[in-house]
Amino acid sequence: MNLRPPSSPPSSPSGLPDARRDPWGPLAAGTPGPALLDALRTARRNRNLLLLRVAHRHHRADPDWAAAVALLAEVRRARPAVHAELWGGPEAGAWLARLAAAGPPAGGDTTGRLPADLARFAAAAALRAGLPFRIRVPVADGTALVLPGTGAAVFAAPGPRTAVVHRDASGAFVVRDGAPPLPLRAAAASGGAGDGGAGRWWPMPRLRLGPHATVRLDTLDPLRLGGPDPLPPRPLTLDEETGWRQRLHAAWHILTERHPDRARTITETLRVVVPLAGADANGWRSASFADATGLAALSPVDDPVELAADLVHETQHSLLYAAMDLAALLHAPPGARAEAPWSPRPRPPAALLHGASAFLVTAAFWRTERRLGNPAAERPYTHWRHTADSALATLAAHREWTTEEGRRLLGALRALLASWD
Repeated sequence: MNLRPPSSPPSSPSGLPDARRDPWGPLAAGTPGPALLDALRTARRNRNLLLLRVAHRHHRADPDWAAAVALLAEVRRARPAVHAELWGGPEAGAWLARLAAAGPPAGGDTTGRLPADLARFAAAAALRAGLPFRIRVPVADGTALVLPGTGAAVFAAPGPRTAVVHRDASGAFVVRDGAPPLPLRAAAASGGAGDGGAGRWWPMPRLRLGPHATVRLDTLDPLRLGGPDPLPPRPLTLDEETGWRQRLHAAWHILTERHPDRARTITETLRVVVPLAGADANGWRSASFADATGLAALSPVDDPVELAADLVHETQHSLLYAAMDLAALLHAPPGARAEAPWSPRPRPPAALLHGASAFLVTAAFWRTERRLGNPAAERPYTHWRHTADSALATLAAHREWTTEEGRRLLGALRALLASWD
């Protein structure tokens, strides 16, 4: 399998396209054009492929790793678009970052849970590509086999730590030793999942929000919330899935009717919504993660305008994370911190930069709502504008924390804010 990333289109010294037209202005506004969006997607996919290439050097002697690489090579030959989508996705980014953080295998031991997970990605890609295949895949804690972006087989009791996923002329199945084959069928959630959904295959719900906008509702992936500890899959009940479909469709209507430029940006960026509930929510209203661009974790907000604002906010984080793959924006000393208006504790420069960018775009959303006559828009507009302004002032007071490109972004953010006066 060729693990080299595809070549990128010509770009500016920062790595961003359209240097003469200044990419920082559209990025600061949260409405980058098609060329810039394509460059950001390509940058994140290339970053993930480079991490995979490094991991391959460490684990290629492992037979299970080699089998997964061989299957991924088949996918790339047969369906290159499926291969590209897989490695540009947030699930791949989250897993590869943890694999890289684990470092080389100790004493030459290439076995382990994280490397074994490559088979999960290979099986998921082969299923999407419609290829016949057979591969052994890890079963977390003997109870859950999760295929990224696809679904999960949840078993009734702990058993063998691996199972076989295969697809042939009769269909796709999971086979675990001592148990009958479990068909992998696309079926809607049914009944309650209070038992954890044991004894069945749970396909990941996909929501078509518009002609070109589709997102996955992910409560299954073990790394869905970006933390160091894997989470068990939590299949959605029928009522939960229906509720999320209704919320997201209502928010999408607000975006397409009142904020069409932002709707187009979200269409090109957002791939996964992680519903926050119970202990998983961790006190968050919404969240995104540096390694998982294109993913937004959202609380079940029933006000469609509020939920639309959350989608705009988290999408801006994804755009900036991807831009930071292409351009170094910060060179602050280790341990640098400053007060942030949204946090009770001092935050590092990267958090301040992200906050300034995402809260300014959130303020811009509410500014449009105010202009369109929404009486509830004045308060959030004023609040988030002040929040972004405060973060920008802090960064301006620590000019040494930013690179030349970082200062260009800050200049674009300040220019946008000044244009509202």
